[in-house]
Amino acid sequence: MPFGMGRAGWFMWNNLAYWGAYGYPWFYAPYGPFPPYLSREEEEQFLQDQVRMLEDQIAQIQKRLEDLKKEGKKKNEK
Repeated sequence: MPFGMGRAGWFMWNNLAYWGAYGYPWFYAPYGPFPPYLSREEEEQFLQDQVRMLEDQIAQIQKRLEDLKKEGKKKNEK
């Protein structure tokens, strides 16, 4: 028995013995399914969509920066 562990050692003995004999229960768990590979055309379309999305985000960021600059100028005029 697990001496030196206090009362908890007596309660944990079954779990410790199981893990010691069989390893961690989740060690041999299989991985999930791998994502399917994209064809060349699908990958190209995916990348073009990402470029379009990033360009839209850059435009939104630039617009927000311009708005902040205008607000700063209005506060300085007052």
